[in-house]
Amino acid sequence: MPKEPFFRLNQEPEALSGFSRTVAEIQWLLLVLMMFYLVVGQIEENVKIFLLGGLCAFAGFVMAFHYLNFFSKANVWKLALETWVMILLVTWFVWHTGRQNSLLLNLYFLPIITSALALGRLTTLLEVLLIGACYLYLGKSDVPKDQIFSLAQSSVLLAWLFPMLLVGYVTTMLSSDIYHAFSRIKTSAQTDELTSLYNRRAFMDLLEKQLHQTKRGGHTFSVLLGDCDNLKIVNDQYGHEAGNLLLQSIADNFRHCLRGCDSAARYGGDEFTILLPNTTAEEAGLVTKRIKETLTAGSFNYRGNVITTNISIGIASYPQHGETAEALLRHADQAMYANKRESKNLING
Repeated sequence: MPKEPFFRLNQEPEALSGFSRTVAEIQWLLLVLMMFYLVVGQIEENVKIFLLGGLCAFAGFVMAFHYLNFFSKANVWKLALETWVMILLVTWFVWHTGRQNSLLLNLYFLPIITSALALGRLTTLLEVLLIGACYLYLGKSDVPKDQIFSLAQSSVLLAWLFPMLLVGYVTTMLSSDIYHAFSRIKTSAQTDELTSLYNRRAFMDLLEKQLHQTKRGGHTFSVLLGDCDNLKIVNDQYGHEAGNLLLQSIADNFRHCLRGCDSAARYGGDEFTILLPNTTAEEAGLVTKRIKETLTAGSFNYRGNVITTNISIGIASYPQHGETAEALLRHADQAMYANKRESKNLING
């Protein structure tokens, strides 16, 4: 049951929404700069009307993407498409306002910075290459065909692209540092320090997401709620260090028994919760049996003392035992205590 070690900021819904809003503002800024140039620049009237029509079309594109729910949610592909369209718009505008001598060539920096912040190095590099190709295309009428890829022209192209490569590289480095800082903060916020499992808040978020996905997709899932049977005895007899090792051994047992898509959490104290996607109550019963058997068979040595444990587990499945997180956890809690009472009766009997 591996935990993802690194959270990508541009894969977080809230972060993507923020990036999307920023891209929209950059696009409006791009439009304002181009409109300003149409007003103050020396452009023929027929060309000015043609460019104005293109800018209106781009404004419609921006409104469709950001204000008319053309995309139901922000995603990486949407951001990438918008930056590519920005590059094509700048190229088209520059073509009609001086080509390689246009005063608006520096507008290429806007999509480069946007891509470097939100999309990563590879996409940014591809966009720099596209801009280089656009630059060559802008100057093709002034250069003989046999000299387009000459050493002299290549030197001019590299000299022109170098500031963009530098800006893209520095920005991606900064964004990478932000991603790693975000990863450490989120991992700390979502992880139980002792067991390295999810904590209660993170598990509830996962459960709510699973409920949303399941209601939309029509599948089922199960929730396990477990309680360590002898943590208090171990704490009283051997101390809290031994109790902590006991909890860690239970967490290690989960990692050994669960699938990669399953999620385990320390719910609080000696209680643990497990989310089993696409799992019926019967299948969850088999998982519970495997966990209890491997945990009972295992043990650890603490200062010469062999310590074993067991865990009482309750099962709740959607929608059989509830259709909300509260209802599922309540049913699992009741089933867990029923299992605990049954185990005590067997021991006493």
